[in-house]
Amino acid sequence: MTQATALYQAGRYAEAEAEARSVAARSRSRSDTYAPLALAIAALAAGARGRHADAVSTYDALLPVAGRIFGAEHPQTLKLRSDRAQALTSLARYAECEAECAAVARIAARGAGPDMPLIATAARNGQIYALTALGRHPEAEALGLV
Repeated sequence: MTQATALYQAGRYAEAEAEARSVAARSRSRSDTYAPLALAIAALAAGARGRHADAVSTYDALLPVAGRIFGAEHPQTLKLRSDRAQALTSLARYAECEAECAAVARIAARGAGPDMPLIATAARNGQIYALTALGRHPEAEALGLV
């Protein structure tokens, strides 16, 4: 995981994705937290390389596992949902992004923990972006003022 993260942070996305997928493939336990975290890095790296459909597919496969391991309202699961939703914008799937970001922001806003405000803010940002892309400017502006 450390190497995949370092490669991603260095902008070496192809190598980061390969390393992250390798870490995930070595996972032996259904409750191993490394596999979903590694796949999250792989999804981010795929998106950074312009392979947005692959990123969304990775998130789609990853989210049920993350929900089972961490819980549906755990910060890690919510971050994955927000990241997936924002990847949808690169596929012009703005309505889906808006709905998912709104749901994540609502859950994160009522959640506890130090990561929840950042997750809620990131989700709201994605929602505002999607609303703008949908031409729903008054809603986007109102949400931005909250």
